[in-house]
Amino acid sequence: METTPLFRFWPLLFLPLLIHAGEERVIHHPPDATKTTQWAAKELQRLILTSTGETLPILTGPTSRPAIRLVRDDTLPHDGFLLRMETQDLVIAGNESDQPGLWQVPSHGILWGALEFAERRLGVRWLLPGPLGEDVPRRKPEDLVLKEEVRGAPGFPIRALSYLGESDRENRTRHQPVLDWMKRQRLTNGLHPWHTSYGHSWDDYLKPADFAEHPEWKPSSGAFERNGRVTFFCTTAPGLVEQFAQRVIENMDRHPNRPMASISPTDGGGFCTCERCAPLIDTDPHGRPNHARAILTFYQQVATIVGRERPGRPLGGFVYYNYQYPPKGNLPKLPENMSLCWAPLNYYGYGLLKPVYREEFPGVIEAWSRAAPRLVYHNYSTWMRSFHGAPLPVSIDILNRELPAAANRNFWSARMIGTSAWGVNAPVNYLIAKQLWNPRLDVSATLDEWLQRAYGPGWRHLRALSDALDARMLAHKEAQSPVYKGSQYEVNRDVMKTIYAPLFPTMEQHFRTALAECNEPRHRERLALFGHNLTQLHFALRKAGLIADDPASAFHLDDAAFAAFLQQMETTFSLYQDGKGIYRGPIWDGEWSAE
Repeated sequence: METTPLFRFWPLLFLPLLIHAGEERVIHHPPDATKTTQWAAKELQRLILTSTGETLPILTGPTSRPAIRLVRDDTLPHDGFLLRMETQDLVIAGNESDQPGLWQVPSHGILWGALEFAERRLGVRWLLPGPLGEDVPRRKPEDLVLKEEVRGAPGFPIRALSYLGESDRENRTRHQPVLDWMKRQRLTNGLHPWHTSYGHSWDDYLKPADFAEHPEWKPSSGAFERNGRVTFFCTTAPGLVEQFAQRVIENMDRHPNRPMASISPTDGGGFCTCERCAPLIDTDPHGRPNHARAILTFYQQVATIVGRERPGRPLGGFVYYNYQYPPKGNLPKLPENMSLCWAPLNYYGYGLLKPVYREEFPGVIEAWSRAAPRLVYHNYSTWMRSFHGAPLPVSIDILNRELPAAANRNFWSARMIGTSAWGVNAPVNYLIAKQLWNPRLDVSATLDEWLQRAYGPGWRHLRALSDALDARMLAHKEAQSPVYKGSQYEVNRDVMKTIYAPLFPTMEQHFRTALAECNEPRHRERLALFGHNLTQLHFALRKAGLIADDPASAFHLDDAAFAAFLQQMETTFSLYQDGKGIYRGPIWDGEWSAE
């Protein structure tokens, strides 16, 4: 966030925004304001009432009354805003452009400026979704003083954080509050969830019947199909690129409102190694086959055809798995309509804590930063599949490392992964969301503030617990082999035995001490969400034989009581949930399987 002193308004700097209750201050926006500007006005009205007790009417017609004026200014950067004083008014100006273009995304600078004012002057924090997560300190009207001009713009033009519960429409208790939280954290996918597309998609365009007509398109292994869907093919086979591009164009024509089409390979590693493809394969820094040049060449060829036939329609593609490292030598030059999404699989599940990956990261991200006009950073870096209440480490080390590096290299977008277990993992979600807007965020200080606002006087015990989890995960990852395994991002039996079972008594002690020091109901309510997860974790560890069956634990429940407890949790934000609800199975070994 850049802050610029407002030199030309020195006489006004110390005038309160709200001077006297009798002056009937208002919130004003034009009658043709965008929907997000209208929502911003309502948010300001609601928050000022909650904070100060004063109701400010919302007007759209001419007025000479003192006002908070929401004003469009498209000369500001994309999603940018400017807060300034003009005589008796506070002006929140923002870029609201929504012009068509190859990579244009609607801008919502007025809304982001209003939220900046709420956070900066009202002290509002949205700690987690729903009413319990909103923290609005009491303010006096005369406290709302704008002492300097404030300018803001995001570190990443496109910001996405997923796996929060935003896609679980059938869970009405969670779905809308999660989307509202995402908007308040200024996340692009809170308003435009489908504006970028990089998913595995080869089977969207080619079908098994195509290979009956063109057997020469099959990969060298011969394995081109799984469960009736195309998996892999020879990207250098004569005629294949042209047919693939034509299918992409046909798909675009059927879906004219989709902002982007993905041309990413199928998940997995069954790429062709025939005589034509072999020269496009080299080795990655760890001596394994690297198919990046083959995939980038394919992207280049398809995007060139699509760009010629359907100008203005963008494409996206992963660089991932056995094509996650840049190829040796010069990179193929990609056309303007092609965006790359770097998804470094080796770094998933706290992989950046492994020394070899930590050391290579700056060089790899620097090399990829030169690969495409629009580059996206996508990582499950502080995510693991955790279904049993285990709190995931924040990992200050990783947060200080990855998004700042991507922003410094002008990545266009970042797509990060959170978790729907809000009771214990809200701090991780919150910190990533804040970093997506401001990659230079002081992560440690922001974590401290979150804990203080959420839990009150007992917050230091939760910070000590967070630091202990960080230390345990660091030691665990440093001891792991750097060779990729699917189990590296699983909170499975090995992780439970290594990290959570030994730490559970300490976790319980920190929780009990923090609870004893809580002196406000809302602090206790939020801490109770954390306790719900420890109840789930205690039951899972006990059933797996990883901790003793100790009825003296504050989290001990017998089978019947635990079943009733899970039923109660279905309508809360406490535990991990997805579209299937709360997971009720045991701790698993190795890699998780839905079966």
